[in-house]
Amino acid sequence: MNKHRLNQTELSNRSGVSQPAINRILNERSRAKTPRKDTLQKIANVLGVTPGQLTGQEPIPSRMMAYGAVPVMNWEDLTNSVSGLKTDWMACPVAHSSLTFALSVPSEAMCGDDGYYEGDVIFVDPGVAPSHGKDIILATGQTALFRRMIITQEGRFLKALNPNWPNTITPLPDDAIICGTVIFSGRVR
Repeated sequence: MNKHRLNQTELSNRSGVSQPAINRILNERSRAKTPRKDTLQKIANVLGVTPGQLTGQEPIPSRMMAYGAVPVMNWEDLTNSVSGLKTDWMACPVAHSSLTFALSVPSEAMCGDDGYYEGDVIFVDPGVAPSHGKDIILATGQTALFRRMIITQEGRFLKALNPNWPNTITPLPDDAIICGTVIFSGRVR
């Protein structure tokens, strides 16, 4: 909890487990001596570990402990003004801001020799400024896009990495809101 800068109340709000139950678990005063599996799973999801890692039955890789967990977002969440409480969390293996979130690569636009595969997980940090050659997430109208930022003397452009994608390079729309810069990608196996 300390690594995630969470107190018992915040962990309760994020996990859906009552604060008194979290207090009992932390102080090992649970009536059953061991919390229910679904309770452990909820807490583990928030902390970005497995229930086995949470209870000390499995080791936690040091790289996971170093940086903390981030919420896993849906692409629809990026264009909706009201977003629900995120219940899925994933450990981010690199340094990141508290605003970082994870997304699954949804389509073929960014798939290519120099790109990603559908289903890859990308970690997006709104605290990292977009710059030339960086992959970004942006929202324009009711659409969220994943593209590479290209900055030239002629202006700012978006590039799809799939060479077969129609209009691989387009101007950055005036109404675009840049949601963040991709800081890491990987595949859940």
